[in-house]
Amino acid sequence: MSTGGDQFCPIETDGKLASANFAEFYQRWEKARGDADLPHLSKIQPAAIPPKFLPYITIIGVENRGTRFVIRLAGSAISDISHVEMTGWEADEANPLPTPTDGSQASVERLKWSITHRRPYCMAGPARWSGNDMLTQRTLVLPFVGDDNRVERFLTLNDLEFSGNLCESCEAAACKTA
Repeated sequence: MSTGGDQFCPIETDGKLASANFAEFYQRWEKARGDADLPHLSKIQPAAIPPKFLPYITIIGVENRGTRFVIRLAGSAISDISHVEMTGWEADEANPLPTPTDGSQASVERLKWSITHRRPYCMAGPARWSGNDMLTQRTLVLPFVGDDNRVERFLTLNDLEFSGNLCESCEAAACKTA
């Protein structure tokens, strides 16, 4: 699978994750899953999500039998850090994101992989959707099923940060003279 230069890491059954926040979030998903292979989307209860995670989550709806994805909710920290409001964005094979950006097709492919394999995954790489070359992301992607046992939602936890020296890469004259 093409990953657009990003790291793509399917989560194995033991679910060992290096990030303490990702590990805690994943364990909550495991608990919601119980004995099922995937948890039901009714288990997505924002009021039960610890407040420290809420600004960093995204809820992605799965439509058209897994060929179209809609960001139903993007946490406030995501828009605060990236200066991009993602809520309402739609993606499919013909329109990976509202603006053409490298790697957006890989995002659609990864979501489809999760639907097909019925497994969560992590990914890391540039936050191409932001239009900011210095912003990187790490994302934990957790699938949830509906009543028909098809994946209908993804709940993600995102970690966004700036990489490198912002002033060294900035072409603005004000940045060079400051």
